[in-house]
Amino acid sequence: MKETNYFIAIIKPKRDDFLTNYDNKEMAIMSDHFLYLKNLMQKGLILLAGPTLNNENPFGLIILNITSKKEAQRLLNHDPSIKQNIQQLVELEPFKVSLFKQNS
Repeated sequence: MKETNYFIAIIKPKRDDFLTNYDNKEMAIMSDHFLYLKNLMQKGLILLAGPTLNNENPFGLIILNITSKKEAQRLLNHDPSIKQNIQQLVELEPFKVSLFKQNS
């Protein structure tokens, strides 16, 4: 795997009960969130993204393939779920991919 810059982001819902108690507007915003991340992945800016399956302490994990923390922050600030104040960025750190299994 070639050397590159990655950042790991953790985003969390603003409400603890979000996964079990959301309305239609929030569901639409989360659909936009998914499409936004899918678009970034198609552009090669995301290595992986997804939520935990824990309703007690839910969070999403995103590994960005990007060269600067400032640019990573900018992309995340444009995420519809963050812009619409449903989720918040709680962690953004440089990340080194040491092991990675590609699908065959």
